[in-house]
Amino acid sequence: MAFKDIAGNARIKRILGLALERGRVPNSLIFSGPEGVGKTAMALTLAKTLNCQGSTSVPAMDSCDACPSCRAIDDGRHPDVMIIEAEARDIKIEQTKFLKQMAYLRPMTGRRRVFIIEDADKLNADSANSLLKVLEEPPAFSHIILVTASPFLILPTILSRCRTLAFSPVGREEIEEILAGRDYPEEQARILSLLVDGNLERALELEWDEVRELKDDAWTLFEMMLSGTNASRFLERFGSLAKSAQEDFRQTLELFSSFSRDILLIELGGDTRLLLNPDFEPRLRQAAERLPAERALAVLADLEFVLPEIDRNLNKSLLATTFFSNFGELTHA
Repeated sequence: MAFKDIAGNARIKRILGLALERGRVPNSLIFSGPEGVGKTAMALTLAKTLNCQGSTSVPAMDSCDACPSCRAIDDGRHPDVMIIEAEARDIKIEQTKFLKQMAYLRPMTGRRRVFIIEDADKLNADSANSLLKVLEEPPAFSHIILVTASPFLILPTILSRCRTLAFSPVGREEIEEILAGRDYPEEQARILSLLVDGNLERALELEWDEVRELKDDAWTLFEMMLSGTNASRFLERFGSLAKSAQEDFRQTLELFSSFSRDILLIELGGDTRLLLNPDFEPRLRQAAERLPAERALAVLADLEFVLPEIDRNLNKSLLATTFFSNFGELTHA
């Protein structure tokens, strides 16, 4: 995959393109941002571009994806490009010691050595500290890219030695366009692009039957909370939130947000062709009779506050409990 083929994050691509043009790509980089937005793909493409043998420009501005070097990196068999991943729960000091040894050896077949550390927030204290010297004074021919969705878990001493590039979620319109290009029906592409919160990888993995089940399940919870009947089911599910249920929590709230937005659209007499859940229009109209526009707007505003907090707030259970309480107050006051 070349830079031109990576969806979203045009700003990151411009920064890297300018650095490549000037021959000043930082040797110590952190690619941070949400899951599924192309951080590792961008790191691999940078590695390919730095070593590309088929580019017509000098220096190369993008990977050709066809030369022996690009194909070897795509296949995971280039001797100068390594991906370091956590063993069990963390990245061991033995892994970073090996990285350091390799970083000081000149490239075997390429122009640059590139080391990509996946889930760099899993560096333990020993392995992180062992990297400090090579990150601060890396050889000119070696680049180390730390990829993470949780940069706040990385030691400040590591952060201070790297140039950080912050990735953004892929735009909903762009995800919808990509899905449409893969022959998804328009309505399905729109619903999927909403559901994944900018995670393109997740959008490409989801099966439509799974999406329908997620929506039906979220609507059942939404109606229970709106009517006050069995509303405690929400807390039973999310009040003691296990890590494995965090993505489910996010998707449920994303769907709550889409339901509230559609109810508000109906209340205000908007064009129903703009509904995010056109397949739920009869249910939405019934719900609109119980949720006046000002209350739908208040619920939507609360969701717009809560959703970004899912990434920042470590206590997801408290976040779920607070949202549950606020929802009751906003809809039944």
